[in-house]
Amino acid sequence: MTPVSTPLSPRPLGASGLVVTGLGVGGSPLGGASAVYGHDTSADEGVATVSRVFDGPITFLDTSNAYSGGDSERRVGEAIDRADGLPVGFVLSTKVDADPSTGVFDGSRVRRSLEESLERLGLDRVPLLHLHDPEEHLAFSDAMGRGGAVEALVAIKREGLVDAIGIAGGRVEEMRRYVQTGAFDVLLTHNRMTLVDRSARPLIEAATERSMGVINAAPFGGGVLARNPRPDDLYAYGLGTASQVDAARRMSQVCERYGVSLAAAALQFAVHAPGVDAVLVGASSPQRVDELVELAGAVIPDELSNQLEDLVPPSSEWIAS
Repeated sequence: MTPVSTPLSPRPLGASGLVVTGLGVGGSPLGGASAVYGHDTSADEGVATVSRVFDGPITFLDTSNAYSGGDSERRVGEAIDRADGLPVGFVLSTKVDADPSTGVFDGSRVRRSLEESLERLGLDRVPLLHLHDPEEHLAFSDAMGRGGAVEALVAIKREGLVDAIGIAGGRVEEMRRYVQTGAFDVLLTHNRMTLVDRSARPLIEAATERSMGVINAAPFGGGVLARNPRPDDLYAYGLGTASQVDAARRMSQVCERYGVSLAAAALQFAVHAPGVDAVLVGASSPQRVDELVELAGAVIPDELSNQLEDLVPPSSEWIAS
């Protein structure tokens, strides 16, 4: 049966105490990341995009200290200023990141990262703060050790600077180690619970067993599931396999027969996947925000969902880590 809840319905984010719409906007492209997305985003366009989010039905936006050298947060901050503050009930999340010059990611860096973010955003606190991609910068034992990143993040929550803390990253097994510590309220996983990849399933199950909120980011796999795939497309910017792109192409053909866009089917799958509380989709223009809201309202026939499920590549063809 088609789920009663829609991507624009408010949902509790696990037991974190936060409530978000099932659809949230990712701020990675807001500052301009042409090397990743193939296009730049002007300052005016980035601010206008955030303003459009604030004016619409979406109540969740995510950014990061590291996105475009801080420009994503600066543009979010400008939109917040123009709105005379973060809208009531809106959940803004950002992420602490390693020092861009030295790569240091200890407890002191976590605090500096948050201070930088709050200054750019023009806020004295944020609802949700993630530890971002620790697996790319330090050993798990160092992150968990005395004076480490996790200890600092827990202290920041205790001090009331945030309502909840999360772990955000890619590699499933490494992320599961952080989930199993019990230190975090929220998990953010990306590219690994989509129409063509289910590798995050055990990670999501581990998080839900602990009543953690689960955010499923990048449901389009780097754009492959946002349109009829092109011959040169790479799933998740090359993390995935050619079989996943081929599966997306065949899925697109099936969707066409039902008069449904592949993007709508991908978004609906990602937000209604078991254990998922919200999805994050990047946007860099007001028009893109409007398109996402439209996709969120699409109805996916059960028969179509079943046919798409039959086309999912085997697990050996999913992202390897």
